Amino acid sequence: MPGRPLTRRTTVGAALASPLALAACDIDPPPRAGGSAAPSPPPPEDSELVAAVVAALVRARSVVEAATLSVPDLTPLLAPVATSHAAHLEVLAGAVADTDVPAPAPTTIAGDRARVLGVVRRSEQRLLREVRRGCVGAASGDLARVLASMAASTAQHGAALADPTTGGEGP
Repeated sequence: MPGRPLTRRTTVGAALASPLALAACDIDPPPRAGGSAAPSPPPPEDSELVAAVVAALVRARSVVEAATLSVPDLTPLLAPVATSHAAHLEVLAGAVADTDVPAPAPTTIAGDRARVLGVVRRSEQRLLREVRRGCVGAASGDLARVLASMAASTAQHGAALADPTTGGEGP
């Protein structure tokens, strides 16, 4: 039996719910029922991985900000993406003590709505590749789960941006 097609309402609802779902994400393992041991920090080999994902998130957030400045009527469409990027950065920035959030390079995007959305979609695809790479390469299972959640959120936003009914394609 084929699944139901993805509707705009489902896509937008999922995009709006992703920050709520992300709020449940935590890199620390759940407390043990019988022990009071402090959670162990992520393995040191994950530090570089987290830094790479943070840098990719900062770049993607910069592109979203530039897109909304270039074409202000995209703000309602891109607001859930920007909110998710901010929530993802908040989770990851505290995951590894040595990770500093880099300052984004100034980004400008010129063009019409379709071109600007194309730039945002490509940026989100690059981000998705980086998050997936991190998910696969994470030594910490907790970090891998958080990155998997972020990958799902990023993929959902990509689907929403590519859906013609959301204004993601066309002239």
